Amino acid sequence: VLLPSVRTAEEIIYNKNYTHEYLSQDGLASFNEASRNLLFGADHQILNENRVYSIQAISGTGSLRLALDFIKQEFPNTTVYIPSVTWGNHPAMVDAVGLKQAQYSYLDKFGTGLDFASMLSDISAAPEGAVILLHAIAHNPTGVDPTNEEWDRLCVVMKEKKHLPFFDNAYQGFISGDPNTDAYAVRSFAAAGMEMIVCCSFAKNFCLYGERVGCVHTVVSDVSFVDNVGSQMRSLSRVLWSTCPAWGARVVSTVLNDASLNAAWLKDVRVMADRIADIRVALHAKLNEMNIKSSTGTWDHIKKQRGMFSFTGLSKEAVLKLKDRHIYMLSSGRVS
Repeated sequence: VLLPSVRTAEEIIYNKNYTHEYLSQDGLASFNEASRNLLFGADHQILNENRVYSIQAISGTGSLRLALDFIKQEFPNTTVYIPSVTWGNHPAMVDAVGLKQAQYSYLDKFGTGLDFASMLSDISAAPEGAVILLHAIAHNPTGVDPTNEEWDRLCVVMKEKKHLPFFDNAYQGFISGDPNTDAYAVRSFAAAGMEMIVCCSFAKNFCLYGERVGCVHTVVSDVSFVDNVGSQMRSLSRVLWSTCPAWGARVVSTVLNDASLNAAWLKDVRVMADRIADIRVALHAKLNEMNIKSSTGTWDHIKKQRGMFSFTGLSKEAVLKLKDRHIYMLSSGRVS
């Protein structure tokens, strides 16, 4: 559904006769700025105060790895707290850079909803100054997110404990259909004066999976720290990938910085987000129509969860039985 916009962007890029030289170590400046504005909103206080350093990275995975290398270098004795259920690359990358890690509670006893009380308790109990990895929107792999009110409570606790929020932001715009709505957690933490690191991917919301387009945004408390962060990030990225590929970043930059293309992209994102939500509603209705029992007593969690994935609550035994009927999912009961 995004192809018409991308095709137009290609024409614009070729017409501008872009050079094929390497990008700078920071990446494509217009892309970094567009990514920053999309994430925080162009009029956010921290942007007006120039308290964000942005560097292009290799999609979500590269963004996270660069950020973890930075954390390892600057805070070698810290512990990274990750959700008890999370994307498999998260714990693997924390191990790869040699940082200590611990878990905080996430899912409820049914495995289909958020145990916010336990999550809040664990993060509150973490030693002061810990790094807390958070899914900004559409938790992968469960689709279970805190509410805006719960994000606000987490922010208060994390600010009191001087924790460093470390956001994985892979689906902005793809959930509600509005990138501003999907940025609630990041923007509210920034407005509260928190220093943080946010890793962004454009694989899903721009359908640029193979182009590996990502960006790392580091929010600091004082503008004088920006240059220091930048020099270290550039040094670390140099030995990871030398310089980033240019093509996908130019597509994103062109679309976000052109009013008509941006409007078309926003429409496309809304179509995709609505489609995913409609499929959830249809699945929920069909399961109820067929009178299929849920482990929780209801299938309402299918509609409450958000994004591309869902934890159904089905047991391994149930998953194996469904396989006999050529219905396939992971043994955890997770479906796409």
